Amino acid sequence: MKETKLWNVLTADGSKTPYGMAESLEIRDLPEGSTSVKCTDTLFLVRTEGKAALYDSRTETMNKLSAYDVTDEADGFSTEISMAPDVILPAEFADGKMVIADTVFPVTVRKAEEKMLIIQFEEDETVLFDTSRFLLYAYVNDRFFCGYVEV
Repeated sequence: MKETKLWNVLTADGSKTPYGMAESLEIRDLPEGSTSVKCTDTLFLVRTEGKAALYDSRTETMNKLSAYDVTDEADGFSTEISMAPDVILPAEFADGKMVIADTVFPVTVRKAEEKMLIIQFEEDETVLFDTSRFLLYAYVNDRFFCGYVEV
């Protein structure tokens, strides 16, 4: 599998293994071949048909990411993120883009819940940003992994 630009930035060109996440077995009716990881008590990041979706256990619904409203809530936010050991990267949001370690990524930011943002990158890659706990849940390069925001 060819590594994506985002994967290479987050993993120091593949030299560091990202923080892993255990797949969840809580959702009973996932489509064939789909997998999920639990992000909050009720929200799951799901890989289905090679794309990310969100499953809400309160409503028992699977939603495409496009079902969530676009927001500019993250614009101007600047921090450091880590998705792999010993890889701490500066990150900044601006109108329609996220700059990670001097690499510019076009993004669409959507609001999944009050304290949960969806960051959609090219190549169907997605990072959920839990702004209440400063945690990151990623579906990048067809893999799930997690990370954190420096505070």
